[in-house]
Amino acid sequence: MLRNTKDSYGLVARLLHWLMAILIIGLIIVGLIMTELPKGDLKSQIYQTHKAIGAIVLILLIFRLFWRLINPVPEPLSIDLRERLLARLMHLVLYALIFIQALSGIIMSQAHGYAVSVFGWFELPTLVNKSKDLAEAAEEVHEFVWIILTIGIILHVMAALKHHFIDKDRTLLRMIKGQ
Repeated sequence: MLRNTKDSYGLVARLLHWLMAILIIGLIIVGLIMTELPKGDLKSQIYQTHKAIGAIVLILLIFRLFWRLINPVPEPLSIDLRERLLARLMHLVLYALIFIQALSGIIMSQAHGYAVSVFGWFELPTLVNKSKDLAEAAEEVHEFVWIILTIGIILHVMAALKHHFIDKDRTLLRMIKGQ
């Protein structure tokens, strides 16, 4: 089934979740490595790939939020109201952090005077003009948000594992199998 139901996640939601998870974790790891590389063609190619995948993550996020609006979100399995509210808040925070991270990366690149090309298929529209001050501010946001995003991802994974191993409910299995 492609769409969500009140009890399960559909294939589209699950694929978006896992694809974005892999891409974002990869971007974080590559981001840490690429900043340490010496200047040269390899570093430049890695930066271009990092920016392209970051743009794809932003596009996937927009699609994911749209998909979430037109699909029911399965009912949480927890009966604890605080836990349900915390889960909802965590999802909203993760979405916001992903958006801020992607947007700050785009602004940083464009403010440095570089276009953001998605593997040569298309370029993102220019949002800002070249500006050293704006580039530095966007870079600071980008460097700060990845840390908070990483903490959020770790908490998200820990919550999923808690549901699976301690609560022994189907929360994690619903995102893996849909049931």
